Amino acid sequence: KGDSTQQSSGINAEYGDHSFRDIVAMLFGLLLLSTISLVSSQCDAGTQCWDDDLRITKLEALVDHLQNQVSDLTAAKIQTEAELKVTQDMQKQGLARCNRPWTLRRTNIVFPNLEKLALHQQTPTYTETMPVPLPNNTRAVIVQVFCNFWNSDGHAYLNVDIQQEGNEEGGVASVENTHFRVYANTFYYEVMVPWDSTLDDKLVFAVKSSYQTGGDRNWYRLRVVGYIMA
Repeated sequence: KGDSTQQSSGINAEYGDHSFRDIVAMLFGLLLLSTISLVSSQCDAGTQCWDDDLRITKLEALVDHLQNQVSDLTAAKIQTEAELKVTQDMQKQGLARCNRPWTLRRTNIVFPNLEKLALHQQTPTYTETMPVPLPNNTRAVIVQVFCNFWNSDGHAYLNVDIQQEGNEEGGVASVENTHFRVYANTFYYEVMVPWDSTLDDKLVFAVKSSYQTGGDRNWYRLRVVGYIMA
């Protein structure tokens, strides 16, 4: 009986040792699996975070690019609106000038120096002052160019530039006259000279070339015979 009891105890001890080792092995296996799973999950999370960071960086760059484009478009829009406003204002001013009536006034202003010009190969410049100021809305003066030719075998040449003194923007009215071998004839025409009422009331007659033969009955006359208001 004693032997049976001792044998039974040895068997239980052996089974108990085996059960404990199995439990420890199982726990160690579970711990190992948990560690592997945790490491794996951390690696996956890290990769996902890196991908997210990359996507966010790309989105931020895209947003910056779009913001720059919006800024450029806004600046271009502002410039276009400014240019459009200037164009519209110029158009309104042009229409206003077109709709403003023009008025012609006739006059007869005599300049003694220019009454009987008989210049031969001379190029003087005459500066003549208006005897009375013209209206503030004067836009042009009308200059008479008259040629009296009496000799049948003579010359009456006269080229002259006419301009308001200081009115470079308005420009010059140029006249050219070449008459030869004409008997007892007169020639007459008128030119408009730009006028700016903010400048001096002076006209400049710059002779560019002249040629006169055949006697003192061949000559030119320059007068102001009218003005235009607007």
